[in-house]
This record gives sequence, structure tokens and C-alpha cells, in this order.
Amino acid sequence: MATKQLVNLSKHFRELRFHLCQRSATSQGLRDFIENHYVTVKQENPTFPILIRECSGVEPKIYARYGK
Repeated sequence: MATKQLVNLSKHFRELRFHLCQRSATSQGLRDFIENHYVTVKQENPTFPILIRECSGVEPKIYARYGK
């Protein structure tokens, strides 16, 4: 369901950036989303930049950069 809403990202955003911890329980949901949906989203948006940054102890966040 989430991937159906992320079909054409380049219309709305310039890039997506995911910040998460490799081990913490607070980042588990974001890690699961990336594991389950990253390939599908990237196949639908092959030239769109999706950046994944992992750092120990960081609070999970998603940043979206807009065109303007």
C-alpha cells in the first residue's frame, strides 16, 4: 500500500533522505520499510535519489527535499 503512493516521486520531491540507527528498536519500523519496499520504489523511480544514512544511536527521521 505504501509503495502505491510512492509511484512517481519526481513530481513532488527532489530527493528523499532516511536517517536511522542500525540496531535500535526505535528505527525498526524504518528498517522494515526499507527492507520490504525499497526495491519496488526504486524500480518505479530509477533516477530519483533516495539516500539512506545509518548512524549509531540516531533518532529515525525522513527528510524530503522539495523543488522550490
